[in-house]
Amino acid sequence: MKGMLYAQFKLLLRRPASFLLMTGICLLFAFFFGISSFGKSTLPVYSEMSEKNTEIVMNYLQEADTQNFEQVEKEELLKTVREGDAEAGLFLYEDHYEIVIASETPTKTILEQNIQKAFGDYLQKKRIHSTDVNDSAIMEQLEDSMFSIETKTLTNEDSFVFDAQLQGIFGMSVFFVIYTVAYNVIQILVAKQDKIWDRFILSPVKKWEMYTGILTYAFIIGYIQVVLVFFVMKYGFDVDFYGGFLESLILLIPYVLTIVSLSVLIVAVSKNYQTFNAIISLVAVSLAMIGGSYWPIEIVTNKAMLGLSQIDPITYIMEALKNVTIYGQTLGETMFPISILLLMSVIMMGVGLNLMERR
Repeated sequence: MKGMLYAQFKLLLRRPASFLLMTGICLLFAFFFGISSFGKSTLPVYSEMSEKNTEIVMNYLQEADTQNFEQVEKEELLKTVREGDAEAGLFLYEDHYEIVIASETPTKTILEQNIQKAFGDYLQKKRIHSTDVNDSAIMEQLEDSMFSIETKTLTNEDSFVFDAQLQGIFGMSVFFVIYTVAYNVIQILVAKQDKIWDRFILSPVKKWEMYTGILTYAFIIGYIQVVLVFFVMKYGFDVDFYGGFLESLILLIPYVLTIVSLSVLIVAVSKNYQTFNAIISLVAVSLAMIGGSYWPIEIVTNKAMLGLSQIDPITYIMEALKNVTIYGQTLGETMFPISILLLMSVIMMGVGLNLMERR
C-alpha cells in the first residue's frame, strides 16, 4: 500500500496541473457564491404610512441584517425592480404591505419571512399602544425573558437561519470535491483497461493493497482540496465560521469518505472512461441540486425533491456543517448526519468493490 501511495504522490508532483486547476475552480466558485454575498443587496421601499410609523417598520426590517432597505419613490421602485436592479420591492401601508418580485430567487422565502416578522412586530406594538392599559409596563414585560428556553436545533423547522456566505462556500466545496475524488478513483478503471492491473496482480503487491493505496490517495487529495478552500476563506477573506471552523474540518472526513465510496460504485458500473465521464457529471450535478449546494434545502417545498434528498450525502454534510457553525452545535449533537454518511460509505463501498471483482 505504501508503494502505491508513493507512486501516486510522485505522479502528482510531476503533473499537479489537474489538482491545482480543480482547486482553483473550487475557490473561484466559492468566492463568487460566498464572498460575493458579503455585500448585502438593497431593496427599495415605498411607504404610504406616517413618517413615524415608517421609521419604526424600517428599523424592524434592518434588524434582520440580511438586506439593506432603502426608502424611495413609487416610480423609482417599480423601475428598479422592472430593470432587475433589485430582486424585489416593498410597499408599506398602515394595515398591510405588498411585495413586488421581479423573478423567483432562492432568497425569496427568506425575504418574505423577514418582512412578515418586521411588519408583525410593528402591528403588535401598534395594537398595544392603542389600548387603554399601561403600554410601557406591557412592553417591558414583553422584552423581559418570561420563559426558560432550551434550544435543541433549528434544522427541519419552519424557520431557519440563512448565511449566504457559508451557504456558497460549503455548497461549492462539497460539490467540486466529487470531481476531484472521482477522477482519482477512476485510475482503477484506467489501469484495468490498459492491462496495468494485470501486471499488478502478478507482482508481490496484494490486491487489497492496490485498492487501499488508490482509494487512500483519492481521499487525501479530496480532503486537502476542501481544507484549502476553507482555510483560504477563513484566513484570506475573514469568513465567520461562528467558532465551528475546526468542527467543520472534522465533519468533512466522513463526507469525503462517502464520496470515495460513491466513486468506487460509479467506477464499478462504468464500462469505460467515456461512460464514467457521463455518469459522474450527471450524478454530481444532481446531488448538488437535490442536496442543497446551490440553494438552501430549507426553502425547497417539493415533496418528491425532499424525498430524494434523504439519500443524498450532500444533504447530510450541509446539515452537519450548518449545525456546528450557524447553530453552534457540538460534534456530538451532529451524530445523526455523520452516522448516515458513514452508513452510505460502507454500503456503497461494499457494493462497488463486489461489482468490480465480479467483472
